[in-house]
Amino acid sequence: MPENDIDWPGYLREFHTAAPGSTEALLSRAVAGDHTPYRWLVRAVSGEARRVLDLACGNGPVARELYGRWVVGVDNNAAQLAGAPGPKVQADALHLPFANEAFDVVTCSIGLAVLQPLPAVLAEAARVLRRGGVLAAIVPAVRPLRRSDLRTITSLTTRLRSTPQFPAGGEIKDLKDQLRLAGFDVMESQRERYAYTVRTLDDARILVGALYLPGTSDARRESAAVWLSERAETKDGLQVAIPVRRITAMRTKVALH
Repeated sequence: MPENDIDWPGYLREFHTAAPGSTEALLSRAVAGDHTPYRWLVRAVSGEARRVLDLACGNGPVARELYGRWVVGVDNNAAQLAGAPGPKVQADALHLPFANEAFDVVTCSIGLAVLQPLPAVLAEAARVLRRGGVLAAIVPAVRPLRRSDLRTITSLTTRLRSTPQFPAGGEIKDLKDQLRLAGFDVMESQRERYAYTVRTLDDARILVGALYLPGTSDARRESAAVWLSERAETKDGLQVAIPVRRITAMRTKVALH
């Protein structure tokens, strides 16, 4: 289905209401060295930060990584938000119910690839950040990948007859420019390859169930999950790569319009 034809707000609402925590179940088991994408994200949060807003928080994996810190979670989906720990607010990212400069840090895991329109989301994040405050986010990336990763991903998408999609596309190529226009100075942009290991059919279902696949039937998802699990059995486990980009930016000035 062409991205322009997708009712993304409706699709995302149905997806996360039907399967709350699906993204978190996948990424919390994706590893690179000693860390998950969530742990990598919170490493960008200064120990001196006292007031943290977790935007599009889902069921709260970032707040759990920041245990003991004051973290307010915001999400527009009640089913997702129900599983989040600590203070939480159901709200639209375009209309955050907080005062100007209320937070030291805004974190966002994957949400920048989902929330639209992105320039307005970034402007609102800048508004609630104090000057000198930091936005730390992870978003999907298209690299780094190994040659074996490409073979696995190509075979998987062939069986799904679809490619996983995000409202912002496969990777937000102009994210640095959009951040600058919103009043941020980009401090860091790095990429990391995470690996999710499939050993059982349940492992495969977690992976396939977390993918945004508008127009793909449950039967097609199940068929792909079965294929993954069968291939994993022959290899004593199958790694599926999940490339992620981490970007941090400091709010330094009023947004440009």
